[in-house]
Amino acid sequence: MDNDQLTLYITKYGDMVFRVAYSYTKNRPDSQDIVQDTFLRLYRYEKPFDSEEHTKAWLIRTAVNLAKNNVRSVWVSRRAELDESLPAPQHSDSGLSAAMQKLDKKYSIVIYLYYFEGYSTAEIAKLLRLTDSNVKARLKRGRDKLRGFLSED
Repeated sequence: MDNDQLTLYITKYGDMVFRVAYSYTKNRPDSQDIVQDTFLRLYRYEKPFDSEEHTKAWLIRTAVNLAKNNVRSVWVSRRAELDESLPAPQHSDSGLSAAMQKLDKKYSIVIYLYYFEGYSTAEIAKLLRLTDSNVKARLKRGRDKLRGFLSED
């Protein structure tokens, strides 16, 4: 893969890969590292892809695997939380974005792939190595939880 092609993929899929990683890590720096690692693996990948959709699916699957590894990492479990009394920059988050961050990883990734990336439940099941019925159940439970979070606000 040449640099121009990699730049094209980063431009086209960088935000998507970041959001997939963020749905697992709930942490911007870790998600940015996962994006870098994902595209580094793409750059080193030797085999040609069948189609643009195959490339996109490969990027999602790689980002999910790297995010899961990150969450299970010993280093992540040893991190200390910042003191909440410290001043933090104010963000103009929408209610939906804040509610999505409250969701468990297993719900947020399925909702993101279904609503924001337009994948069908069968495609999500294949990407995440779940059954179709499991994806549908997670979608329903995730929507119910989101509805609850949004009604609280």
